[in-house]
Amino acid sequence: MGRKAKFSRGQVEELSQSRAGSVKKTVPPEPSKPTEPADDTEPKERKKRRAFSLPKPKWKRRSTAPEVTLEQGQPSVMDLICPASVDLTARDRLEMDGVCHAYLYVAGYGYQTLVGNGWLSALGGDGVSVSFTLRRQQRDKILPKVVQSTMWSRSRMREIGDTRSDYEELGSAIAAGAYLKEGMNRYNEDFYFMYTLIEVTADDPALLEQRVADVERLCVSQDMVCKRCDYQQGEAFCSFLPVVKLHPDIERKARRNVLTMSAASAFPFSSYDIFDETGIFLGINQHTGNVCMVDVFDSSKYSNGNISIMGMSGAGKTYLLQLVAMRYRQQNVPTFIIAPLKGHEYRIACEAIGGKYIKLSPSSGDCINILEIRRTALNPEGESKDSLLADKISQIHIFYSLLMPEMTVEQRNLLDVSLVECYARFGINYDNESIVWADGKMKPMPILKDLYDVLIEREESKPLALVLTRFVSGSAHQLGGQTNVQLSNKYTVIDISEIGKDLLPLGMFLATSFCWDRCKQDRSERKIMILDELWSLIGAGSNMLAADFVLEIFKIIRGYGGIAIGATQDLSDYFALEDGRYGRGIINACRLKIALPTEENEAHYIKDSLGLTDEEFDSYRGFERGQALLCAGKTRIGVNVHASKKEHDLITTDRRDLERMRHRATLEKLEKGDEAHAAETAGIT
Repeated sequence: MGRKAKFSRGQVEELSQSRAGSVKKTVPPEPSKPTEPADDTEPKERKKRRAFSLPKPKWKRRSTAPEVTLEQGQPSVMDLICPASVDLTARDRLEMDGVCHAYLYVAGYGYQTLVGNGWLSALGGDGVSVSFTLRRQQRDKILPKVVQSTMWSRSRMREIGDTRSDYEELGSAIAAGAYLKEGMNRYNEDFYFMYTLIEVTADDPALLEQRVADVERLCVSQDMVCKRCDYQQGEAFCSFLPVVKLHPDIERKARRNVLTMSAASAFPFSSYDIFDETGIFLGINQHTGNVCMVDVFDSSKYSNGNISIMGMSGAGKTYLLQLVAMRYRQQNVPTFIIAPLKGHEYRIACEAIGGKYIKLSPSSGDCINILEIRRTALNPEGESKDSLLADKISQIHIFYSLLMPEMTVEQRNLLDVSLVECYARFGINYDNESIVWADGKMKPMPILKDLYDVLIEREESKPLALVLTRFVSGSAHQLGGQTNVQLSNKYTVIDISEIGKDLLPLGMFLATSFCWDRCKQDRSERKIMILDELWSLIGAGSNMLAADFVLEIFKIIRGYGGIAIGATQDLSDYFALEDGRYGRGIINACRLKIALPTEENEAHYIKDSLGLTDEEFDSYRGFERGQALLCAGKTRIGVNVHASKKEHDLITTDRRDLERMRHRATLEKLEKGDEAHAAETAGIT
């Protein structure tokens, strides 16, 4: 056996501790002391054994950084909701992310006594938001307080005289208490505390102050009292958040008691968008970016569907009129357009969609007989017994007044007698059955030549006959014959732009009366009559009879199932006749108004006639071509007019667009020519 080392008692204990991992450092071995063996028989070599051992190293776990997930590095919900910066140093506003905010509250004593449906809708608008909070109270706790307060007011009222200032206040308090008790007891309404806050935003402090002043004036007009949250803009901002937690001071000032019906009617069920599902597309809302669609035949929404369009030359009136006409034609609505100026702009679109283009001028072959009593004027339902001859004679009087503005009363009487005699020669009298034969066919109608022959027979009526010479044997004799055009096509354009400046009002009236007879044919059928450059009939160059005729159309066309659309560019002339009575009458007869960009010196007509606020007027003055202000009752929105590429190519009058389309057509023609030449060459070879 080999020699074995000896271990002392201390070395054995140290070795055992090191193996157990409790010893942290090595202690040098001490000299061993001789010990007596437990057994004398143990060899001496074991006693002399020496120990040499190393402690087992202790491994420490390395510290690592906490694990970070991918989601923790992304923006949180709070990062997205919270603003980047808020400035609360100003007294009357706060600036958040570069936008100025101001807050107001409706005072608890500043509400209307009687309210209607949507009574808070008037406060909202561009840059103005309204928030109201409702807190329902327990009826069994509130009702005894109301009863006690009413009893105290009654007893107090007996003690004071009716000459004191607080006598009426006590009477109002008693009436309010009785109203609350009746609502809760009889009508089972709940009791609420209501708090109304108003937020006004703008891009700069000047515009913000202007909007806040407009809100204050609007509240005064609505019999309401609103207060600014000065030095409390931050608290008001937190109260305006949708967390239903109001600042105590603002809550105390803005508290108002209401019942269920009043609270329900406060909900502003109104929209600053116009979207009629069955309507036509007009454009895009400038403020919301939503689609703007209008159905002018929706009688549940619009009392009448008439439209008045105003704007300067080049603002896009013709463009908008043709968009409206073509889109309603797609809905199978008969559309009649009367174009007194630049009628050729309507021709391309009219012929492209299969419409009828009628041109009234001394050189054209189209003719409308002003003396014709048309079959369309007959009432198919037989409800009216009015004489058609009398109606036609009244129209001819208007026609003559445009030819002879200075006609005397004697001449009017002579004309009336001559007209009756002229129709009598064709077997037509005041009986409506006299205008048709026994088989139901229409009798032949007189023309201006026949009326001329009747007038020339009397010496006193010769001046009236000489006026017709131009239409009988003069340069405009093409306009004095029988009617050779029809309105059976559902898209008809009547161009009178080349009839002559002196005959323009007359041609406008002739085309209008022709379309008006067609509109009265069927009351159940929807139809649209568009009058461009309406100033030519109701302006300074016209007369009262013609203006009354047009105004009557706008007032009563709804009863025949139709709508009238009038457009004008010369607003000063539009309001010239009779101090603007007819211009204002047309606008008042139109539920829908569309204001396109106009000249600065005529912009005040838009503001006055549409009743625009200063803010709305400032926004309107910044409009460019293709932008319009649509007014439908109290709803007023800015619209960017849009057209499809095909529509745009059909109705555009821009020189660059026309040049581009002509160049494209030339290239297509050349390509077709090359293909035909290649095919011909291939056939020969």
